[in-house]
Amino acid sequence: MRIPPLPALVLLALAASGCSLDGRAASEIEATLPEALGPADSYEATVDGFRLTSSSADRVAVIGRRVAREGSPVIARLDVTLWGVAFDRGAGELTRVDSARAVAAFVPQDLAAYLIDQGVVTDASLTFSEPDRMSIRVEGELRGIRIPVGAEILGRLRASGGRVVLDVESVRAAGLSLGGRIASEVGRRINPIADLTEEDIALDVTRVRVSNGVLVVEATADPADLTR
Repeated sequence: MRIPPLPALVLLALAASGCSLDGRAASEIEATLPEALGPADSYEATVDGFRLTSSSADRVAVIGRRVAREGSPVIARLDVTLWGVAFDRGAGELTRVDSARAVAAFVPQDLAAYLIDQGVVTDASLTFSEPDRMSIRVEGELRGIRIPVGAEILGRLRASGGRVVLDVESVRAAGLSLGGRIASEVGRRINPIADLTEEDIALDVTRVRVSNGVLVVEATADPADLTR
């Protein structure tokens, strides 16, 4: 699962907009997002404290709903907030970003569809439970492993650098454990659940949590990476 490098794309759009009004700058950003990130039900951008004279903005925020990027699961909601932005409008380059934060929310159906599309399983259903749990009920084959149809994979989600991984704690079928070796092999096959290290700008996962049955992934970007 790859999460788009939204901080960089949003900031570059802002740098290129050359607008003097917060609302116009936000419109310019929104116009660039479908082409840069792929189709979505909607994008919404807000810009606070835009100053043409100093080519800067206090805050840039973007919300994407049902963002569908090729090779990634659908992101039910993506929130990106950037603070302390400065840029060179003539060169179209960023010169300062004080901080950048992204929050991506995934629903079980979309992650299950992604695993099926990627050939990890032929059929499966997922459930998230608080505070950081995930279960996968396998209704078909799991790539490279023979486990019974209806087996349930249980584990805990956690951040690992720029990735989200599932620590598989058990694989059960008909109420019986299939053993630690199977659990270890299942974990090797399905992880990472999310990988943010393959983007042009690496995002570091700072928190993984489940809220109201939705997987929420929080990440930050190194400001120095955004201005290189």
